[in-house]
Amino acid sequence: MGLRTKLLWPLIACLTYLFFFTVRLKPVTDNSSELDPATIAAIEEEELRLLQQNEQDSSWQWQYIPHHQPDLEQLTANEPLETLVVPEVTYRPDEKFITFLTHSGFQNQLIQGKYRFENGILLAWYLNRTLLLPNAFLGEAFGWSNFDKLHLEHMLRDSSTTETCSEFAEGLVEWGIECPPRGRYAVLPFDEIFDLSWAKKHVRILPRQRSDFGWLEKEFDIQRDNVPNHVNGSYRDGDILFFKGETRYDWRIFDTPRKNHRLGKYADSLDIYQLRQRPERLLHFSSLFGTGKLPIRRPEHYEFLRNLQRSIIYRHPAVLTMAEKIVDRLGGHGDGWFIKALPENVNNIISQIQRAVESHQPGSLRAILRPTEQRLTLDQCRHLAATQNVTLVYMATDARSPQLNPAFDPVWNLFPCTFTLDDIFSPLSSDWDTLERVVDRNSGASLRKFLVPLVDATVASRGWFFIGSKGSTFSGYIYRLHDVFWSNEKRQQLGLEEV
Repeated sequence: MGLRTKLLWPLIACLTYLFFFTVRLKPVTDNSSELDPATIAAIEEEELRLLQQNEQDSSWQWQYIPHHQPDLEQLTANEPLETLVVPEVTYRPDEKFITFLTHSGFQNQLIQGKYRFENGILLAWYLNRTLLLPNAFLGEAFGWSNFDKLHLEHMLRDSSTTETCSEFAEGLVEWGIECPPRGRYAVLPFDEIFDLSWAKKHVRILPRQRSDFGWLEKEFDIQRDNVPNHVNGSYRDGDILFFKGETRYDWRIFDTPRKNHRLGKYADSLDIYQLRQRPERLLHFSSLFGTGKLPIRRPEHYEFLRNLQRSIIYRHPAVLTMAEKIVDRLGGHGDGWFIKALPENVNNIISQIQRAVESHQPGSLRAILRPTEQRLTLDQCRHLAATQNVTLVYMATDARSPQLNPAFDPVWNLFPCTFTLDDIFSPLSSDWDTLERVVDRNSGASLRKFLVPLVDATVASRGWFFIGSKGSTFSGYIYRLHDVFWSNEKRQQLGLEEV
């Protein structure tokens, strides 16, 4: 950020409403109702000008230095591939941070519409704070709860925690939870799984390697004054301003300083102009969960979110290599319809496929689905696809042994060229070695079973047409991957850069 830009912040502070700070405990309140229209307009005009200036001046951006990642050629070797080792980082004495706690299933940790990960990046960008990004949890999930319990769930899964969690015995009893067996979950940095290169050009993102407050003090000198713990509410403790939600819907965070915000199901509101004035070095939210948690009113903010969402795609080399193997077995990109199905929504999926087929004019797809009396082999279906007699269907599903599950019989009966991951590579196939050799650097255990759903999603996004499960966060993300992949494919054909 240039000197000129820095000098403008006092002006912005004068234009915004007063937001008093105190060393005493005091809830953060919404004073935006005191703003007059002229002040609001001035704030928004200055905000837009600064954003435009920042776009022209690249010096304001954080430098992105990619972490080391395994080379794709290594994936054919015999040695196990460890998860990434996070390099040491430095920080400025005046650097400000923001962090939060994740929960629920892996895909739910990602998606902005309902959940946290993208909300965290967006909020860090709004506030020009460094995001201390918690790890991603794969496998057995834990749900939303208040701050202290969520915080404990995170600490139980830190690499520094003993296998029996004996150091947290008191907390386990207090919250009635068990020490999670290590074989049921995996912990990975988000940027080992996803491509965050675009995000890191706009937001400084550092991995939160451990969840305890001692790590924050050791790594960033973020200290507490040992203020008595508050279970809920917003309060200051030394360098940290806590936002501990009593429910999933405590604070709604707006990008405009309007007089009256529409709260919906939320109890209270904040806006980014309030939060920008906070002097605390760390803003610590319990969760950024919730549909409409960060409603967007400004066009430039929406454009940032759109670019962010399109940029976050899988990047794990083993996942991508395995997905390409499967796509090749299916006949290549775009040779089929891909669906995401669970036993309970099979009939709905079939209806969607039938409506989709009927809605296309003959010849608009490479082939039209047609039932046969018996299931065909993959090689037979590939041959039929080549002669445009039948379309292959790839079904991504969380169900175990779908071929043995009678709930899927309507799919096989109507669309005999439907295949799942197990049909393409048997569980004991050596083709899975690509994933089998990705191991946790602490335990040495293979992460294959945790990475398979990511492979499934990547494969499903490669079909020319994708049908997902209604209301599924996982399907929502596959739709996004599908859109990005085929948009980039088309741009490559036209000789344009990928977006």
